[in-house]
This record gives sequence, C-alpha cells and structure tokens, in this order.
Amino acid sequence: MAPNTPPPETAPPDGERPAAACSHCGRQFVTERQRDLHVGERHDATPAEQRAYESAREAESDELFRLHLKVIAAVGLLYASFVVAGVVAFSVPG
Repeated sequence: MAPNTPPPETAPPDGERPAAACSHCGRQFVTERQRDLHVGERHDATPAEQRAYESAREAESDELFRLHLKVIAAVGLLYASFVVAGVVAFSVPG
C-alpha cells in the first residue's frame, strides 16, 4: 500500500454487529475473512491464525481469478459483437 493511502473501510455500518474482531488490536471487521487476512498480514499469527490466513488468501485468489475470467469473457463478447456488427454494416448494399 502507498504511504498516503488510507486503509480500506472494514468497520461494519452503524447499527450492525461486527462479524469478527481482531484479537490482537480489537479492530472490527465486516467478515471473518477480512479479519483473517488482517491478522496474517499485520500481527504475529498463531499457527491456527496462520492456517486461517492461508485459507482466506487462497479463497480471495480464487475469487479474483473468477473475476478475471468474467472480464475476459465480457471483452471477448464485446469484440465479437463489434465484428458481427461491422460485417453486417459493410454487407448492406449502398
């Protein structure tokens, strides 16, 4: 993270109970996965916390991979639609 970049918003909205809190610093998180990632990256994690961090990191990596596949599919469909529209447009008699 850049030095002047504020941390991402992880606190639950007002009126909602947090799903998880850091046992080291007390910071509240919307999801347990956010907490597991925070503990693994910012604190000296216990072996159990380290396993939870690895699991959360892998889940996030899988989610990001699926997003990339969806973006590639969307760009491919957009490209194909422009090619088809161009073929149709140039094949219509003048």
